[in-house]
Parts: sequence; C-alpha cells; structure tokens
Amino acid sequence: MSRTAADRAAELLEVFTQRSLARLRADFTDDVAALHDADPLWILEDRANRVLRVLRSLPIQGKHLIYAKGPDGPWCLARVTHGAPGNLVVHPDEYSDYEDAMRAVFHERRAEYLETTAVR
Repeated sequence: MSRTAADRAAELLEVFTQRSLARLRADFTDDVAALHDADPLWILEDRANRVLRVLRSLPIQGKHLIYAKGPDGPWCLARVTHGAPGNLVVHPDEYSDYEDAMRAVFHERRAEYLETTAVR
C-alpha cells in the first residue's frame, strides 16, 4: 500500500490543526479575558485579537449571541438552537449596558470553547 499526495496533505492538515488549537489554548489566558473585560470595544493586543477572531468565526449552531430587546436595550444573551422556536433560545438575564452583554457573551463562548477543546 502506498501513500498518496492526498494522504500526506491530510496528515499535514491534522498536524497544523492540532498545533493551531494548542497555540490558541495557550493564548486563551485569564489575561486575555481581563483585557476584554476592561474594554471590549477597544482591544489592541495581538493575542487577544487572535482569540476573538477564532471565537467569532465559530459555526453559528450553538453560538451565544447578544439579543437586543429594544432599539437601545436592554440586551440579553441568546443561543442559536435548531429546533427551538425561531431557532433561538433567549436567556432571562438582562443587561442595561451593551458592553456588559459583550463581556457576558465572551465568557460564555470562552467557557464553551475551552470545554470543547479540552485535552483528554
């Protein structure tokens, strides 16, 4: 049995994926969370922006979102769930400040990401 170029490409993709996940997990520190909590609208640190790009690029299914109940708030968290009415489950906690809702959604996404990518 001989290996093909496609086999080698698949191996390299797997190595790249594992290394990328390991790097991201290492970057996903409490310092990054503290930077986001300090000012979620103005993050200049490269490591924190890398983490945010990954969180924002995750598939929509199961993702926590900010849901506005009115034109200027209040805001709450919602989760995209297929099979629920409107495919959206709205959490009961409300936030009068948009930045507080941003912090809450970041922490929900962070917890879920770290749980799903836990080293077993």
